[in-house]
Order: sequence, then C-alpha cells, then structure tokens
Amino acid sequence: MRIAFSGGLDSTVLLHAAVRLGIPGLEAMHVDHRLRTDAAQQAEHCRQMAQDMGLSLRVRELETLVPQGNGLEAAAREARYERLREGLGEADLILSGQHADDQAETFLLAALRGSGPEGLRAMRPLRRDGGSWLGRPLLGLPRTTLFAYAQREGLSWYEDPSNRDPRFDRNFLRQSVLPLLRERFGGVTGLARAAAWQREAAEQLRTYFAGQMEQAQDPVSDALDLGTLRSLDLATARGLVRHWLREQGLRPPGHERLGEFLRQVAARNPGAAPQVEWADGWMGCYRDQLHAGAKRPGMDIETPPDQAWPPNQPELILADGRRMTREMLEELGVDPNARLTVSYRRGGERVATAAGHRPLKKLMQEHGIAPWERHRIPLLRQMDGAIVAVLWPKLDNVRS
Repeated sequence: MRIAFSGGLDSTVLLHAAVRLGIPGLEAMHVDHRLRTDAAQQAEHCRQMAQDMGLSLRVRELETLVPQGNGLEAAAREARYERLREGLGEADLILSGQHADDQAETFLLAALRGSGPEGLRAMRPLRRDGGSWLGRPLLGLPRTTLFAYAQREGLSWYEDPSNRDPRFDRNFLRQSVLPLLRERFGGVTGLARAAAWQREAAEQLRTYFAGQMEQAQDPVSDALDLGTLRSLDLATARGLVRHWLREQGLRPPGHERLGEFLRQVAARNPGAAPQVEWADGWMGCYRDQLHAGAKRPGMDIETPPDQAWPPNQPELILADGRRMTREMLEELGVDPNARLTVSYRRGGERVATAAGHRPLKKLMQEHGIAPWERHRIPLLRQMDGAIVAVLWPKLDNVRS
C-alpha cells in the first residue's frame, strides 16, 4: 500500500494513522512538482516525518509540466498520480488524504462550471486509477477532525504557501466562500452528502446506458449506430454519447457543443458528415456510424513521411508497423524489381486497376475508409509518380 505524502495536515494524519494501525507493506511517496522555490525544503520535511514514523520515503520529481486545456493545476494533478502509480500492479492501492472539506470544494467547483451528475459526484472513496486502485479513506471527516487528531498526537505538518494564493479557484473557495457557508449553515458536510447522492445518480445512469450500449455499439469497431442514436430524444442521446466516450477513456465535449453536434446528426442532411473537435478528442459520422478518437482528424493528425524503396532493398517496414517484402509485390501485381516509393494521399490521385484508372477517393469509399483515416493509407508509386497499389489496412496487402 502506497500513501501519497505531501507533508500537509491531511497526508500527515493519514500516514500516521496507517502506521498506528500496523498496515503491512506500507510505503510513502512524495511527488515534487518542481513548481515552487521551497520544493526541496518540503521534500526534506516529508523525508524527516516518514523517518520519525519508521518509514523510508520515495521522492519522485516531475518533468517540466506543459499545461493542457484544463490548466496547470490539472496537468500537475495528472502527472502526480501517474508517478504515484509507477511500479504498482492491479491489486495495489494508493491512499490519498482528501477529506470532507476537499469534497465540498470539489462539488462547488463542479457546480459553478455547470457539471452534470458525473462531475457533481466529486471524488469517490475508492476507484480504479490506471492499473491500480485509489482510495480516499478520510472523505467522510471534516478538516477540524484531522486538525484535532494532529494536535492530540503532537504532529507537525508542512504549510504549502501556494494554498494561500487566492488566484487559484480552490483557494478562493476555501478562504472566502466556505467560511461564510460554515458560519451560516454550521458546516459543509451537507455538500459532501450531496456529492454522494450525485454519485449514486451517476451510477444509475451508467447502468442504464450500459444496457443501451449493448444494442447501439458495434462490437468490432466500437462505433455507435446512428439509427439508434437518432431514435432517442436529445437528452437521452446526449447521455448515451457521454457514456460511450467515457468508456473509451475520452472526456466528453461541453454541453452546448455536444448538443449542437447531435442536432446536426439528427438533421440527416444528404451528403453531410458531421464532425466535432474539442480539446480531448473528436467525433465524426461515416456510413451510419459515429466514430470517436483521442486524436483530432484531418490535417491535425500528422501524415507519415514518404519512404523510398530501392530495388536492392528486400523489405520495408511501413509507418503503421506492417512489413513489406519484395515477394509480396508479385502478389500485388507489381514488378518486384521496380524502384518504388511509399507515399500518402494528397488529393485527386488515380490508381491503375484491372478495370483501368480509378479515382483513389472512390476506392477508399468502397473499402470503407473513413475520411479522417484516408491520408494515412500507404500508396505504392512508381518513379513516374503513378500509383500501382494501395496497401489497405487489416487486409493482407490486397491490390486495388
């Protein structure tokens, strides 16, 4: 069992309680974000505290963080948990020290951002995290209880100076909003209970949409059937698509953007192929199916570079990992001694086939290649630029 140890009040109480309970195989890990000048001082405090409790401390430093769409805080959090998971297996558990006040802050932040049940359920006491488990055993306890425990046991902890910076949304809530709520309502544990109710609602929705997916999802491609999607009202369709995206590890787009995309899907405009892109992924319609991915379609996905294939080179490894040999060229009807180039679609190409020269675009449509994948299909060209074969995916180099 690994405890995420920042040296603050929460993780100090958690580590001390775990040691007091005599949990076997216990270890502490501190992740240095390298974002503050006092980072080394904080790490040394953690090392000394762990030593005083009879434990060694693992310290991991993060590489330079590159903020994504959700900002530096989110990037730091994701990188921290990635380091905490290092070396753990499926049955291993990470414990983190978030408490009821943290839960209330998370709930309020989600509500202010307009989140639905998935966001409002806030943090779960136990969940799968990557290839291991993440537990938060203190979620039901307010910070006052942790403070009283630390005082009683004579514990010291590290005060992170960034926790006082009101520029961060969470700090603003903690310093300016939650004290008013406590004064008026006597505490914030009701917000934590509200998050638990939302967690229950989210689980019920997940069960419902899992049943819908059995009929709507292609078992091979994981695509969604557009006919099924169009038969649903907008709210249900939106919920199904969100569930489908989360099952693929993708964070869904915003409420309005998703709704507008689904209105375009429902419109059935002839020849239209609605697509939507957002920070975490993309979706596109093709042949009565809805597809999605983590990478963005079109020119935002890098086209592989051309590869020369001289006659004296017996084999070639394609950009997609397939191995081509000169013997395979004969099966494709291509001169095995020819000087060739593997290139990719640029637009307007025609391919030599048994039925004459045919547009490459038409052939790709016949092979069911979605528009956002067509620029990654390898083409065999002669030195004069003529395309003599298309190397279709999932097929053993079938000639056009």
